[in-house]
Amino acid sequence: MDNYFCKLNLIFKENSMKNIYSILISLLIITNIAWAELDCPSDSSVHLDTRTMLPDGSPNPTYGQEINTGLCGCIGFVNGVIMNENEVTFTIRILDNEPIRGIELNIYHNSPSLVYAGVSKGEKLENVVDEEGNPRTMTLLGNYLEDHLKVLAYSTSRARTAGDGIEGDLVHVSYELVEGADLPSEVTFYLGLANLPGTSMDPELLNVVCGYPDESNPVVVETNTLSLEQNLAIPTQFALHQNYPNPFNPSTQISFDVPEGSEFVRLNIYNVLGKNVSSLINNVVNPGKHKVEWNAKDNEGNPVASGIYFYELSSASFTARKKMLLIR
Repeated sequence: MDNYFCKLNLIFKENSMKNIYSILISLLIITNIAWAELDCPSDSSVHLDTRTMLPDGSPNPTYGQEINTGLCGCIGFVNGVIMNENEVTFTIRILDNEPIRGIELNIYHNSPSLVYAGVSKGEKLENVVDEEGNPRTMTLLGNYLEDHLKVLAYSTSRARTAGDGIEGDLVHVSYELVEGADLPSEVTFYLGLANLPGTSMDPELLNVVCGYPDESNPVVVETNTLSLEQNLAIPTQFALHQNYPNPFNPSTQISFDVPEGSEFVRLNIYNVLGKNVSSLINNVVNPGKHKVEWNAKDNEGNPVASGIYFYELSSASFTARKKMLLIR
């Protein structure tokens, strides 16, 4: 329930008010091309049931037992950093096989040269919706507590991530270099706590995390920095991604990748009868990652009816099609 996150937020604020930094992050964050490449199949997550009571007030018959809590979500770090003068930014990514209602992370690292500066949302937390697909927002908090950083994201409007099984940026964590210190060639990170409240057991919010770097298996992040041009990740192959949000109303965004060697590219929308209802792209596209919006209108500018539609990306060497649902 949302009360769970409200209680967490109260505890978080009471224990950390003296240490909270008032930081506005103006740094332009660009995703590192060395993705975490999370291996996270859409399997059931299994956790120890610590609930003594069920929502109706009755005793929990599975208390102390391992139960299935939903579909796995996995967390990893990008290998590399973004530098802005003496500020170093690391990126944490997530693969969410079901919508996630928030996060709670305890982040540890081994470098005395880095002092916590701030945390910002990645695309996964920026693009959240409620059960009906309406755009919502999540509150993101970060506070350094003695030897680790606690990051908490929650919503009082039942916001959730896409849960599309696609890896994406979760949060960007920034540190400042201690005056006179050099940037270490690598930094070791691990999560002492990773809580991903899923939605399979709604209204219960049970943890669905299946994989993350813990104390026994930390991750070493190399601090190789990439220039702005290098970070504009040129894909190595064509790719068509699932639209977001989906289902949608009144519009949705479609993302796709174009590799080196520009080709004539088409992005068309079809109805279930195979009729082309909208042509979004019909020209040569520069290599890179692209995103276009469809406003659920046909080529004449008329709103289309609710239902299933297909969007197709095609070129001389590639064709891919995906399904989406418009709900008026």
